Amino acid sequence: MRVLKIALMLFLTAGLFSQDGLSDEEKAFFKSNVVVPVPSEIIMALDMLSDINWKAIAAYNLSANYADNYKIALNLGVRVAQGFIAIQAEDRKNTAEMFSVCRDLAENFGAKSEMFVDKDEIARLLNEGKWLELRGILDDIHLKVKDEMYKYDPDFVVLASVGGWLEGLHIVSKALKDNYSDDASAILYQPELIDYFTQEMTYLKLMNSDNPEVKEINRIMPEIKRLCDVGQGNPIPLGAMNELYKMSSDVSALIVSETKTDSDSGSDETGSKEKQFIWYIIYGVLGFILITAFFIKRKKGGE
Repeated sequence: MRVLKIALMLFLTAGLFSQDGLSDEEKAFFKSNVVVPVPSEIIMALDMLSDINWKAIAAYNLSANYADNYKIALNLGVRVAQGFIAIQAEDRKNTAEMFSVCRDLAENFGAKSEMFVDKDEIARLLNEGKWLELRGILDDIHLKVKDEMYKYDPDFVVLASVGGWLEGLHIVSKALKDNYSDDASAILYQPELIDYFTQEMTYLKLMNSDNPEVKEINRIMPEIKRLCDVGQGNPIPLGAMNELYKMSSDVSALIVSETKTDSDSGSDETGSKEKQFIWYIIYGVLGFILITAFFIKRKKGGE
């Protein structure tokens, strides 16, 4: 069933074919069963449409230093997307790094060691250039970790999916703004998917939604929909692609920015108190000098 849903997603969102060939039942199925593609599916679909130099556009973030679970979930989605880009670029070093960072982030949600392939096995596959196998492994880990996240809080699954999709949008729009073609641009025509994510974000609990990253995502989703919803079979203009890239770059930077841990906050607070104490000493010394000078002057005046 998942294969059918993925096929329909690629068939309809790529904008290369008319929907006239689908039965009413198939159209209704797609409308009522919105597919949430993993990042690899978006990138694979784009790769079928154009010749992209992934190494030239790739950018990776190795941070796992986040204090809040909502932000860890967003970043896990982003790192999975970056992992697929590293594989697509056949970049050995960054593929290994992304597997490692994804593991570090996933452990926050109870991901067990048996969910991950041994580092030595990953290294062997990298050395042998088994890129399709590595892609399958990352896909499998991605799905297993989401199952664990769901046990913690279903919100985290939504945030990881949105984070991965936004990073996919960021990567794809970056690729297309420099390698633009009408056919390739139509892959971002995903109105049902955008509506689905927009709706799912409204169901998040306040503790997960009342944060700057989530608020910014909610703010830009209608703008993304406006830029992408050009109608079935129509290209997304280059100007809109540039806007999508700028918007997704900004939100990506906000998501991956590190947050201070409790220990960091504690050290900042300690440093602040130390500075305050130093100023108290300085003011005290100055006050003592002024008072002493006053009495000396007064004494001399009396004499």
